Amino acid sequence: KIKWLESRKAQPPNNLPAEGILLGDNEYRGIKTEVRIKSSDRLRHTYIIGKSGVGKSVMQANLINQDIKNGEGVCVIDPHGDLIDSVLEHIPENRFDDVILFDPADHERPLGLNMLEYQSEDQKTFVINEMITIFDKLYDLKATGGPMFEQYMRNAMLLMMEDPESGATLLEVPKVLTDASFRRYKLANCGNSVVKDFWEKEAQKAGGDASLANMTPYITSKLTPFLASDLMRPIIAQQKSSFNFREVMDKKQILLVKLSKGKIGELSSNLLGMVIVGKILMAALSRVDLAEDSRTPFYLYIDEFQNFITESIGIILSEARKYKLSLTFAHQFVAQLVKDNDTTIRDAVFGNIGTLISFRIGPDDAEVIAKQLAPVFNEYDVINIPKYNAYIKLLIDNQNPPAFNLAPYAPVPGDKIKIDKIRELSRAKYGRDRQIVENEIQERIRLASKPLIKPI
Repeated sequence: KIKWLESRKAQPPNNLPAEGILLGDNEYRGIKTEVRIKSSDRLRHTYIIGKSGVGKSVMQANLINQDIKNGEGVCVIDPHGDLIDSVLEHIPENRFDDVILFDPADHERPLGLNMLEYQSEDQKTFVINEMITIFDKLYDLKATGGPMFEQYMRNAMLLMMEDPESGATLLEVPKVLTDASFRRYKLANCGNSVVKDFWEKEAQKAGGDASLANMTPYITSKLTPFLASDLMRPIIAQQKSSFNFREVMDKKQILLVKLSKGKIGELSSNLLGMVIVGKILMAALSRVDLAEDSRTPFYLYIDEFQNFITESIGIILSEARKYKLSLTFAHQFVAQLVKDNDTTIRDAVFGNIGTLISFRIGPDDAEVIAKQLAPVFNEYDVINIPKYNAYIKLLIDNQNPPAFNLAPYAPVPGDKIKIDKIRELSRAKYGRDRQIVENEIQERIRLASKPLIKPI
């Protein structure tokens, strides 16, 4: 009849912040203490790990709701949709106008997201590198594409981006590869001599049209799942994106990205999520034109973080602090951060995170996480944390005191009527009628199919 202790508890440090958003309570020997984290410490990023159903999403929702009530700029990327709904229920009325709800499953009024859009010349290379990295993540190009895929894809995107007026979206990539007259028109408007030399000289030396015919299926087969989708095409084939990521950050808007896998499919969900992470990083880096004290903090939350891992995540973890971009991300186990024995992202996470929050985890992760929480907690403790409780290694004034236990707050019921109100307002402001979008896409396809001549 012994009541065994599931896991030990620990006293919080004496210098707990008195300001900042609330993470939860620490209860130790009958004394309950509020646990907060300062805005400056959040810029060192927050990492949440734990098994499914232990309270990670509820905790994120509590943090997001506090940020929104405090008037902060927020982006939430949710691959399921439940987290977004719980956030929408709590948005105060004075912030309804700040919300941009990006929901690809809304087929009646799709928001545009041109993946190849850029604001300045120095962003062009970033956009192209990001797209190639994303397709590598989706399709493992080393096995299914190789360097030839990258060479043709890169030059096709560069050629389109030299003349955005005649189309520069993923929709035009197959046209550049298969339509000689469209390609000639693009080349006539291309001022990049390296790109022109590739298409006019290198592609010809490699076998001309026969080489293109052989290479085209490798590229189009990876684009077709998105371009042929009635949900995805109206989003990614719009020439102009419905919102500007830099403005979202600078104006402290609320970008809610609802990537429900069950509605749009896992491949589309992952593609859009990785693109949006890259766009946010690009917007943050563009803040170099602002004085550091003029950069407003922006808080990026990513649930099921492993779905959206690219090199951008590593850059955000190591460099984005200077541009006031704070990342809070959650997932289930450490092995999700390693692909093909590449530990780059895992190393970036544990090398750069400021605050670690661990809910109950599995035995395989116990050694890794226990090392982060040592000497206060051991492997037995992290495996046996009670449900809806966690351990935290909190960053305080850029220093990590010993870890202690944390009880995040339970979910609070919201106003479900708000969800429809905000959705309709966002659709009206940022969405476009599907039929108009489809007509524009068909018109661009029709014009691209005609022999195009450079105007004199």
